[in-house]
Amino acid sequence: MKPTILALFIAILSACSPPKPAPLRPAFFYWETSLEITPSEQALLDSLGNPKIYVKILDIGKNAQNGGIEPYSRTPILADGPLGKKSFTPCIFITNEVFDGISEFKTIWLAEKIQTCWPPDSLDWHELLIDCDWTPSTRAAFFHFLEKLRDYLPPNCTLSATIRLHQYKFPKNTGVPPVDRGMLMFYNTGDVDEEGTHNTVFHPEDASKYVLGAPKNYALPLDLALPLFTWGLVFREGELWKIIPGPLPLNEMRSNGKWREHPATQPFEATLWEVQDGTFLGGHYLRPGDRLRLSATTPELLMEAATWAKKLDLAPDAHLVFFHLGVANSAHFSAQLLDSVCNTVRK
Repeated sequence: MKPTILALFIAILSACSPPKPAPLRPAFFYWETSLEITPSEQALLDSLGNPKIYVKILDIGKNAQNGGIEPYSRTPILADGPLGKKSFTPCIFITNEVFDGISEFKTIWLAEKIQTCWPPDSLDWHELLIDCDWTPSTRAAFFHFLEKLRDYLPPNCTLSATIRLHQYKFPKNTGVPPVDRGMLMFYNTGDVDEEGTHNTVFHPEDASKYVLGAPKNYALPLDLALPLFTWGLVFREGELWKIIPGPLPLNEMRSNGKWREHPATQPFEATLWEVQDGTFLGGHYLRPGDRLRLSATTPELLMEAATWAKKLDLAPDAHLVFFHLGVANSAHFSAQLLDSVCNTVRK
């Protein structure tokens, strides 16, 4: 083949090839009840080029006494607050129970009420993320709510919703929400109600069941969320009693003589702790015989999750959002590690 013909052939092939996706852009969830970015958190943000932040501004649930729909946590976002000129996405968590039997009147009422919590227009936000783990029985009501909510969004505002792994793999059964983008939550893969050694934050064996055999193309452009958190599941008399968010004081637990540790024997497993003498943990009193199942994200586990995430159908312009910023600034999760995770997913 002559050089000119070969060059033309290569040029035609290049033109027909799909464009290479852009590198993943790191971002962070901020899931606290007050907005206070610490100096160490700000230093991490600066080192990553001041990435986007997804800030929870509202929790909505049902009142256990009267069944009323009401907020139980709110984080005001002020024009002169710590976000400054940062790009951010306000997030609203709504419990699934809210949409159980909700009326048309209450659906419209809820959409109207939520708009009163918008951050000031002067701040840099152009997207709203709704977090709700809907079920088959609440699917229609939740999707209808999203359609109503869109009527109250500011002009040119993107509406997004979280997507759990079972919703990603079985869209024909669960439906696809009527939004512009999805946020695939690639964690919480294990069963928190069963006492055992499986890491419930993320376990490759559990994650693979949702990745392998999933449809090749999801109906929404997807961003990706990966875990950085740790939690302790406390079992009392064989039943889940409390969930205690980490990080936990492991050095103190090893030295105070009130715990017996059962280290993990397999990679990526949880560690088990048994209370020997009454003690407090996370503000809760634990009594002898209580068992703690500690599931943690380590750098090795995070890289394993990134390897599996390569197989997901992510948007070409996807963000990789780490949950959450308050843990990301620890010595275990450096800017270099988080950059490596982004690069691994997009290889």
